[in-house]
Amino acid sequence: MKRLCALLAGCCLLGASHLSLAYDARGARSCDGWQQFRQDQKRGYSLNAEIYETWLVGYLSGIVAGSGTDFLAGTENESVFLMVDTFCSENLQTNLAASGTSVARQLMQLEGIVHMPTLP
Repeated sequence: MKRLCALLAGCCLLGASHLSLAYDARGARSCDGWQQFRQDQKRGYSLNAEIYETWLVGYLSGIVAGSGTDFLAGTENESVFLMVDTFCSENLQTNLAASGTSVARQLMQLEGIVHMPTLP
C-alpha cells in the first residue's frame, strides 16, 4: 500500500495544467464512464461504480501523501463523489485524474491552502 501511495504521489508531483495532464495516470477512468456507472449504482448495480470510486480515493490519497497536507480530513467520500459528479458533467472528455486534481484543489482552497506547487 505504501508503494502504491508513493507511486500515486510521484505521478502527482509531475507538472501539468489543470485539465491536460502531462503524466500517465495509470488506470484513470473516463468521466463519461464515471457518470454511466454512478447512474447504474443508483439503480442497484454498484460494482463498476465502486471500482471507479476506489481508484479516485486512492488517487486523492496519493496526493495527500505526496503533498503532506491532509485536505481530505473531515470530508466524507460521498461529498467527494458529488464534487466529481459535477466536474465530470461539465468535462465528459476528461478522466478521473483531472477530476481528482480539480477536487483536490477545491478542498485545499476550502481548507485555506492557497498554493501547492507540487499539485498538477
